[in-house]
Amino acid sequence: MHRVRASLFVSATALALAALAPTFAEAHTIPGGLTLHQMASAADVIAAARIERVGPEPRGAGPLSPVEARILELFREGDAMVGPIRFVPHRHADESYVPGEEILLFLERRRPDAKDAAAVPYESVEAIADRIVLVPATRATWIDATRAYAALGKGARSGDPAALGRVTATMLGSKEPRIATFALRDLTLAGTTPLIGDADVPALTTLLDDAARPATLRVGLLMELERRKLVPVGPSWIPLLRSAPPNDRVQVIRAAGARAFVPAVTAELASILEKGDRDAAIAAARALGVERNEAAVEPLGRAVDREPDELRFAALGSLRRISSPSAREILARVAKSHPDPETRRVATTEQNLLDARASAPPAAPAATSPPPAPSTGFGTKGVVVVIASVVLACYALFFLRKGKGKPE
Repeated sequence: MHRVRASLFVSATALALAALAPTFAEAHTIPGGLTLHQMASAADVIAAARIERVGPEPRGAGPLSPVEARILELFREGDAMVGPIRFVPHRHADESYVPGEEILLFLERRRPDAKDAAAVPYESVEAIADRIVLVPATRATWIDATRAYAALGKGARSGDPAALGRVTATMLGSKEPRIATFALRDLTLAGTTPLIGDADVPALTTLLDDAARPATLRVGLLMELERRKLVPVGPSWIPLLRSAPPNDRVQVIRAAGARAFVPAVTAELASILEKGDRDAAIAAARALGVERNEAAVEPLGRAVDREPDELRFAALGSLRRISSPSAREILARVAKSHPDPETRRVATTEQNLLDARASAPPAAPAATSPPPAPSTGFGTKGVVVVIASVVLACYALFFLRKGKGKPE
């Protein structure tokens, strides 16, 4: 039952993101909302350029002044040439280009009727904060990646699954974390499109085992491989949990909670609960709280007698979520006889939440409804868009590293 529920949740998430993919490809006002592939797909001109002049700040809510840049190298030329170019930027807050910095430019041609379109024919695809600054250490890596995505073509031509899949699999292995994260997001947004397959699994599982790569990237890749049924659900989480560096371990533990229905994952989380440091143990206590996860009851029952109090409270919350008879017995014991008054109070609260759920009246049977009315154009797609917006925001918080807009 738990396996089916988890599978349905992951599948629904993927479908929602896939349904929203065209929206993200066009709506470049979403902070961090575009991958390298999406920027290249939307752009008429792709170039490496140096910022030469930034116009004055607008008054009030007026439009931003055009930016002057010098194109150094073209990867998709449109009707642009190496040399000076002017474009209209856009931003989310008070970001600004820095004269002298070298960046990747993704430009769309403005509408002919736009103000000053003849003198300033382009506008940027990416926001200023999302710009990719080229520095000597990583310049060649970014240039190679940009060439690969530019070669896929513009618009619908760039979405060929076989070609995009080859580039995506290559970029997942990039040593540049932001490029690999972009590729992972492309993989997620593709939904059920077969961008990767069995032939890619050996190389991608090697990435999972590479402790030098960001743990959050490895978590996201593992989730995608499981969602696409390219690896078994569960076993690969064990080495991932064990190899996560201290700064990322809590995030990995939280993510592993989505696989706590797998006995081996529960056993590993229980081990972290009993032997891990303070923060890891608290995260594991919370991650184990999956309905009817009976194997977690005993270690959680021991945790309610340990320090600190945050660990006890996390264990009590998970026992309430597990909600089995043995979990309820522990809650009752702690509420009645634990030596710490605050722990007794928390256990009583968790008991009350269980009692309230048990005493809630059953849902009324659904009334027979008339045939559905013709679609208004929002309907299911609109709901999917809303859900996907929330999911993508969570995903961005989890996978995107700090430092957007800073030199790469």
